[in-house]
Amino acid sequence: MSRLDAVQAFVDRARSADRPPALRNLLDDVSREMGFDYFALIHHVDLAGYTDELTHMNKGELVALGTYPDAWIETYIEDNMVSNDPVLLASHRTNVGFRWSEIPSLIPVTNAHLEIRRRTVKAGIEDGFTVPAHVPGEANGSCSFAMATGGALPEKNLEIAQLVGGFAFQAARAMIMNACPGVRTFQKKPLTQRQLECVLFAARGKSDWEIGQILGISPGTVKRHLEDARTHYDVGSRIQVVMRVLFEGQIGLADALR
Repeated sequence: MSRLDAVQAFVDRARSADRPPALRNLLDDVSREMGFDYFALIHHVDLAGYTDELTHMNKGELVALGTYPDAWIETYIEDNMVSNDPVLLASHRTNVGFRWSEIPSLIPVTNAHLEIRRRTVKAGIEDGFTVPAHVPGEANGSCSFAMATGGALPEKNLEIAQLVGGFAFQAARAMIMNACPGVRTFQKKPLTQRQLECVLFAARGKSDWEIGQILGISPGTVKRHLEDARTHYDVGSRIQVVMRVLFEGQIGLADALR
């Protein structure tokens, strides 16, 4: 199975996962297949409500799944490190995945940040790759894939990790929204055919002008269709629109990336 096929298989299985433990197991499996030791999929909020049984997700309270060492999770929550974690703060400055070694290029690193990194390494987690997840009007989130101390990042799989992290957050977000009493708003009507065509070519890296040439419409019309798609999903970027459309299966991963 190719790496692309592996991601598509993860998306298909994640879309049908109906309980948080099932999603955690799927994400643990694909993380290890990519060459990582751990993952952490979280909302950047007070994690005091986190439980090993994942009741916080069953109740629709917050996204929080992971496989970091139990002792480190407990310490992280007790000391409320989420408010000053340099990995999370750096993720607020970008919409694309980044290596933890790139953090100094995204935020000013303080002594407090360095202390958190020192404690993280001491806990057995040395390096990682983080995929941001920003939805307007909601708490920021991210999916981090990490290496045990002494391990090297699987560089050849970072692009795949970008996709998996984005899809994983979509699946987790759908779960908690559907778990909220009286709230069933995650599933929406499909995009129009023209919106979908614009999203497909945007996923292939085409500019508004290039998409207009392909579809026989003006760049301004392309921009409007993509903005309407963004509004439709209440997301802040084209990348997130692409993720939603791919996750819902309106277009296939192979079609988007060819």
